[in-house]
Amino acid sequence: MTEIVIGYIIVVLFGMCVGSFMNVLIYRIPKGEDFVRSHSHCMSCGHRLAWYDMFPVFSFLFLRGKCRYCGAKLSIQYPIIEAVNGALWGLCYYRYDLTVMGIVTAGLLSALVVIAVIDERTMEIPFGLNAFIFILAVIKVISEIAAVSVREGALHDFLYQTAGDEVDPILKFITIIGGNETGHYRSLVDALIDGEGITIAHILVTHIVGFVIVSGVMLIILLITKGRGIGGGDVKLMAAAGLFLGWKMIILSLFLGCIVGTVVHLIRMKVSGAGRKLAMGPYLALGIAFNALFGVDVIFAYVSALG
Repeated sequence: MTEIVIGYIIVVLFGMCVGSFMNVLIYRIPKGEDFVRSHSHCMSCGHRLAWYDMFPVFSFLFLRGKCRYCGAKLSIQYPIIEAVNGALWGLCYYRYDLTVMGIVTAGLLSALVVIAVIDERTMEIPFGLNAFIFILAVIKVISEIAAVSVREGALHDFLYQTAGDEVDPILKFITIIGGNETGHYRSLVDALIDGEGITIAHILVTHIVGFVIVSGVMLIILLITKGRGIGGGDVKLMAAAGLFLGWKMIILSLFLGCIVGTVVHLIRMKVSGAGRKLAMGPYLALGIAFNALFGVDVIFAYVSALG
């Protein structure tokens, strides 16, 4: 029990640290500033921040939300993003344990948070963030192919020959998906629903179709409306996320994002007088994040309800 609690604490704290870097991305990417080599500094006075000024959440609370050097009020965004990302990483750890699926999903959720905030403010989704999600998707697909290869025997024999007694943690890292230890590969929804064995061909079809099925339709809308109906960043986001999730869950993500976006924006138009134009990125990100964590359960529940 103690080891489990320590594991959660480490994952959440690390997620909060990543959240601190996410704040840097949120502020600097829209301004075109370097976020790799440039040191962290106060947005008001420009003073370089010391390491003890940058403890996620705790520094904000200790400094009472003000800059140590000029006394300027700090944005509440800092601790919120850090805390939210820590919570999301903890949820990933709960759902997927320390596996390839857990790691890439944590990275996906962090990227989606940054995308949501930037798009809400600028109506643009940076290409680099979509490219990052695409890379995570490729890693996920490769890990799924590796997992199937393990169960088919070829990679399993190779690992035992090369790793010997150390093979068990390697197999767990590659094959345990969704936090279960049954050997079932829960992320491949199609095979589970159809009751078929999971094959490499099935993996490739699921993800390649996911890459184009939603983004392709959105691209057509983009070309017809000449960018007035949808943005190019949205198209790239759904392509990368579709490769990550597969075709069933990316469709669910689109529906959820559109429903939530419509309801929320109608309320904003009524209450705060917001215009008709809205940034779709935050709502698409919400749909993608939900399905990355719970999409398999939703589809299982739907299929079970159908009998």
